[in-house]
Parts: sequence; structure tokens; C-alpha cells
Amino acid sequence: MAELTRMVGFASSIPEKTFSRRQTLGVELMATVALAVSLAIALTAVSIGVARAQVLHSLGKTVTLAIRP
Repeated sequence: MAELTRMVGFASSIPEKTFSRRQTLGVELMATVALAVSLAIALTAVSIGVARAQVLHSLGKTVTLAIRP
């Protein structure tokens, strides 16, 4: 017969709660840093696009997009 372990469901493979919490905090910190870096890159790309559009507008050039209706 199977031995009962008094644990319901899936248990963490890491028995120490402090190590587990420290590992979780590290993952959350890396995710936050990655999100901040990606937002900075997106903001830079949008700013460059807006600046380029303003320069082309001031020169009187029209830009056609390769989008089919």
C-alpha cells in the first residue's frame, strides 16, 4: 500500500522556504529589469520614428507605405 506523506497536491521541490523566496525574488527582479529595458528600447524606437516623420514633413516629402488595402 502507498505511504501517505500528509501533503496534498504538488509540493515544492525546495524544502527551505527562505531559499525558495530568494530564488523567486531573483526571478522577479530579472523580469522587472527586462521589462524596463524593453520599454526603453520601444520608447527610443518610437521617438526616432516621430523625429524622422517630422523631418520628412518639414522637407515636404511624402512617404508611401507598402500596405495593401
